[in-house]
Amino acid sequence: MITKVLKVAIKNKIDELQSNVNNKEQNDAFELFNNGAVTPLSQSIEYFDYHIEGVDEPIAICFEAVYDGENKVIDFVISCQSEEWDSYSYACLLQTKELLSANQGSIEHKKYSREGMIRRVLAERQQKAKRAEYRIKWADNIYGDHVLTNENGVKYSIFLRDFDNEIGYSNSKDSEVNKLGTTKHIMYAFEMIKTNKSLYRRLRKTCPFIEVYLDPLNDYRVSWFYPNEMSNDLSDLLNKYFNSNQVVEDDQILELHHFFIEAEAFDNIVIRPEVKEKYNNTLESRALKAVAQNYQPDFSSINATLYDYQQDGIVFAACRKHAIIADEMGLGKTIQAIGTAALKKDLFGFEKTLVVCPASLKTQWKSEIEKFTELDAEIVSGTPDERALQYKTSTAYFMIVNYEMVLRDQLAINHAQIDFMILDEAQKVKNYATKTASAIKNISRKHVLIITGTPIENKLIDLFSLMSILDPHLLGPLWEFSYQHCLFDNFKPNKINAYYNLSQLKERLKPVLLRREKRKVLEQLPNIQQQDIPVRMTPLQADYHASYASGIGQITRKKFLTQFDLQRLSQLLTAMRMVCNSSYLVDENTFESPKLEELKYILLEKLDLANQNKKVIIFSEWVKMHKLMGKMLLENNIGFSELNGSVPSNKRGELIKKFESDDKCKVFLSTEAGGAGLNLQVADILINFELPWNPAKKNQRIGRIDRLGQKSDKLSIFNLITVDSIEQNIALGLLVKQNLFDNVLNEGFNNDFVDFTEKGRGQFLEQMKELAGAFEEAQQDVVEPEVKPDEKSPEYTLDEFKKEHEDEYLVPFEEDDSEYKQPQLPFDEGDDKQAVINKTGEPETEDKPSTEDATVETQKVAAQQMEDVLNNGMQFLSGLMKMATGKDVGIEEQKIEVDQETGEVTMKFKMPKF
Repeated sequence: MITKVLKVAIKNKIDELQSNVNNKEQNDAFELFNNGAVTPLSQSIEYFDYHIEGVDEPIAICFEAVYDGENKVIDFVISCQSEEWDSYSYACLLQTKELLSANQGSIEHKKYSREGMIRRVLAERQQKAKRAEYRIKWADNIYGDHVLTNENGVKYSIFLRDFDNEIGYSNSKDSEVNKLGTTKHIMYAFEMIKTNKSLYRRLRKTCPFIEVYLDPLNDYRVSWFYPNEMSNDLSDLLNKYFNSNQVVEDDQILELHHFFIEAEAFDNIVIRPEVKEKYNNTLESRALKAVAQNYQPDFSSINATLYDYQQDGIVFAACRKHAIIADEMGLGKTIQAIGTAALKKDLFGFEKTLVVCPASLKTQWKSEIEKFTELDAEIVSGTPDERALQYKTSTAYFMIVNYEMVLRDQLAINHAQIDFMILDEAQKVKNYATKTASAIKNISRKHVLIITGTPIENKLIDLFSLMSILDPHLLGPLWEFSYQHCLFDNFKPNKINAYYNLSQLKERLKPVLLRREKRKVLEQLPNIQQQDIPVRMTPLQADYHASYASGIGQITRKKFLTQFDLQRLSQLLTAMRMVCNSSYLVDENTFESPKLEELKYILLEKLDLANQNKKVIIFSEWVKMHKLMGKMLLENNIGFSELNGSVPSNKRGELIKKFESDDKCKVFLSTEAGGAGLNLQVADILINFELPWNPAKKNQRIGRIDRLGQKSDKLSIFNLITVDSIEQNIALGLLVKQNLFDNVLNEGFNNDFVDFTEKGRGQFLEQMKELAGAFEEAQQDVVEPEVKPDEKSPEYTLDEFKKEHEDEYLVPFEEDDSEYKQPQLPFDEGDDKQAVINKTGEPETEDKPSTEDATVETQKVAAQQMEDVLNNGMQFLSGLMKMATGKDVGIEEQKIEVDQETGEVTMKFKMPKF
């Protein structure tokens, strides 16, 4: 109905203008309109905002509703922003008519004026004040300072300054930034004064002191208040430093240094703490500008070769009190943050840096700091008392905590006197109203740096939340930010429908925010960038992981190992790897997978795959894991192709073609069946959901995209690695295994012999013992991992999931169907080999007599079994040679010696020459 009335009003306005606007301007207006020069920026029931080519300022067509006696809209008064109609505004009116003709629905947006938004927020605060249950300890004077205690026992100082407009002062954080001159605490106090006549009569009416404060109604400029007569010496002092409006302009604030000294002679001058804080901030800002102009950065304390853009980022943040580095994923924000901290130590003599990050990243942060600097880093841990002591006594320059710990340790951290705070993955405090965000804001620090690849995740308020932590004065209070940039729903007051004035916002952020896109710094980057993403197990996963490690420990403690023992070792190692991906892979009655949540976060948030034209390959050895990934992708409207061992060879080309040609097919899920022989150059991002045990397979995976025909010369590889798990050992590479592959396949390694004798085997088993012992011990101290805010478990149940996919699980698991079938060794698996697990989820073990009591005959049998295993190993090496060369080759001078008395088996071989 409103739209219909507005259409009529616009038609009438156009008819009116045809009589009042000269022909030339009308012709120019139609030319602009017909040539598409008028671009709509934003719209609401109150205005349409346009950009015209060649015109710097936007042009607004404004509507003022005319109501009848029943508060119904009967007409609109239409005006242009400049109040004078010309060819530009006329063209915008024509565009408005067309937009309304195309839009048969109602106008959904509401744009607030500054005055309208102030009325709204004051009314909201007034409602809260009326519902509040505060207690006030009144001073003997009506002006205060009075002490208000809220429902949670928190005390605030209240000073009632202006009784006509009900304006006052509070030492609350809201009062420091809200630009309203009041808070719900102040409103409550005024209401008490007005309604309690005896209280009003009891309080003295003479202001007890001259208040020097920051005026919230004048952009927090320094001002003073005193309603009574003052002495001449006081009047002279104030007139000396304040202008006729009782204000010190911001560019004159440093002159207050002498005022502070002279004011000490007067007992009745009260200078609010915020005044001196603003003075100090101004002094520091000027000093930082001077540093930025003259500083010659020295990066010698950073043990890395920095790219130019990284050096620029470090200098940018080092010379600012507040900064955000919002580079795209993969550009090295962590090393820039570490470098910034190192430079600030040299520049300003900082002694303590607090790194706040997700719990899963604390170990990685410590490792990176120690890798790139000579500075000490500590992870804060232990009981609350132990942590408080660590904050107080630690001599480390870096102290590393997670966000939840800040919430618990806020007071202890503040006692530690932090110089510099770094917030990593700061989207965790994107909601400004959470307790965690509030705790972060209240950490006392001199400087702060935020690093995040996604400063805006879902809505513009995310950015406001980060800025309120960084510098609450830069974007002002939320109400001001909202009316300047947000369009609201006409019927749901708190719902934001759209944003506008974004170019203005971008300019406001330039002094503190630095963002580089990968495409802009490609020439500085290496051809292949690899990034390890640490993920922490849930307690259930850790329980399974430790139980399998215990089974490995039982096997490796034997003196002699049978072929069955080696098979069991392989199964248990595989089960440890599987449970790192998801508990569902080893126990279908459970569904816990932080890795899958991390993958979802990478795809949807960091890569923004739903909205970007990107192609991603994801490798996982287990088909069951693909099904979980596939469900997550479909739920988020991301198309994908899937390749595993059950896909016939003649169908694989169709899968690849679909992935290459279909813009909606953005992900290619593959097992090791896609690790060799496939060309997938259309993708330049590869994610290893788990690292393969075999390092050659990892190189094969990368080879799918790093080959001739690749359109991008910059490739990104992400490795998801479960911390405190077998996957970390895989990432480091076991010595015997890596030595074997280096000397068989890699150029530059020329050893003809690889030791896999009792000595080499013993070394491998010793590592297995250490691995098992470490995980068994770690299980005694498992810490429940943090839960990310706003993350929810899948809404479907396990039974529903199994029912939906029952056809997919009626087929047997497929092994790797590459041309060469590898024998089952402890470190080689194909697609979806299942660990042997009983109904309780524990590894099946057999109680066998100790080998120490074995008879000589048993020893002979064991020796013969070992000989069989080693022969299988020779076949395995032969197969590797075939994979490397494409030819069948013989193993020369093979020699196997078996001592049937001691059970010792020795094997040596010499590699052929090519």
